[in-house]
Amino acid sequence: MVLIIFLLIIVIIAGGIYLLLHHENATCYDAIQNQSETGIDCGGPCGPCPIPKEKLEILSQNFIPTTENNFDLLAKVQNPNSNWGIDNMVYKFNFYDADNNLIDSKQGTTYFLPQETKYIIEQKFSPSEIPASMKFELGIPHWQYLRYFEELRLRIINSGYQLTDGKYRISGIIENKSNYNLSQVEVVGVLFDENQKAIAAGKTTMETLMINEGRSFEITWPYAIDKTISSFDARAHTNVYLDENFIRVNSSPVPQ
Repeated sequence: MVLIIFLLIIVIIAGGIYLLLHHENATCYDAIQNQSETGIDCGGPCGPCPIPKEKLEILSQNFIPTTENNFDLLAKVQNPNSNWGIDNMVYKFNFYDADNNLIDSKQGTTYFLPQETKYIIEQKFSPSEIPASMKFELGIPHWQYLRYFEELRLRIINSGYQLTDGKYRISGIIENKSNYNLSQVEVVGVLFDENQKAIAAGKTTMETLMINEGRSFEITWPYAIDKTISSFDARAHTNVYLDENFIRVNSSPVPQ
């Protein structure tokens, strides 16, 4: 019995020494730099990949009154990492009353490509009561290391905004200059006033955009906008992490 206890103590001491000596070379298996990790071991011949160095940055957020008791919700978010994307992330728009009490929320999921800046839009949201303020928050990202990522090159050309019959619309042409046929592309558009404050946000979905194809799009608002429009922004996105949308040959998932 004494011998067993003695051997157990030796094993514990030896294990502690091993962990101490190898702590600085630990690799990360949860894609979050929270334990002094040096990288994520994706199983490839090159060893651990570099971890994401930058967090997502929320550039702006706004909730826009549209029709009675309805709001369009908007957040602009940037992923500054050059080789890291996110295939799934939960986001939430939280609404508060004048006393800063949470009264309602709207949740969804999104994705990000490396170095992508995108608008997250929720339309026709009707909270339980009229909010005094809103706060946008992001959940825990599921990172994907895109080692050989090639820019998709979705271009929007000949775009502009028009006022027709008292209602605004954004129109243009989206071109697929990438090397991939895409089954679905989302186009988002935002209108701004002279202070660069978003006063309208919308989106539309385009089905099947082939290589080198250019197709027209239009984003309309079914209600009148009683403010002067000074500028606009239109962007195109596609989810490369969906097998049915994009043949994923360059993504190494984070080991679970």
